[in-house]
Amino acid sequence: MSDTRYIPDGECERELNVRNSKFIGLAVPAEDPEQARNIIRETREKYSGCTHVVYAFITGGEKSEISGMSDDGEPKGTAGRPVMEVLKGRGVVNVLVMIVRYFGGTKLGTGGLVKAYGDCAKAVLSALKVRELVVSVDFRLNVPYRLQRAVTNAIGEAGGEVADIKFADEVEIAGSVPEAGIVELRKKIEDISRGGLSI
Repeated sequence: MSDTRYIPDGECERELNVRNSKFIGLAVPAEDPEQARNIIRETREKYSGCTHVVYAFITGGEKSEISGMSDDGEPKGTAGRPVMEVLKGRGVVNVLVMIVRYFGGTKLGTGGLVKAYGDCAKAVLSALKVRELVVSVDFRLNVPYRLQRAVTNAIGEAGGEVADIKFADEVEIAGSVPEAGIVELRKKIEDISRGGLSI
């Protein structure tokens, strides 16, 4: 299994009808549990006539991942867990998946609920546009004026971005570089400065 992780590139909505019950799947970006809780509250207000707002979310980085889920009144394990299983299988993080249900009068049974919530989660996550999660390292570096252009070029070649430049006695450069490019950038900066600078 690949270690590549993805984050949402926008929002997505899909609808599923199962034996007169309407299931509306929503996938939205959420960077932390508090943001997820706020979105869930807003969704409950928006769909005020619904029977349930089931959800699952995964937020944070690889070393500080936080997840949560709720059956929201459905029988235990029939709603939040199937949504979470689909979410984990997709490798998407910093995302909140909600399934809004309008009960249609026909009970689906535990197996029917698991299938309906799982299928709705699959539909919305399959349609969700995602992009690869790239872990970046922030840096700040003081550089002599004569080396500014060479250092800025090295940052770009390592896949990094300059966020801020300040001109004083030296040039202070702040930015970020993908974790995978930090070793390459360190070596280039040491070569450019003949060992005089380190990041």
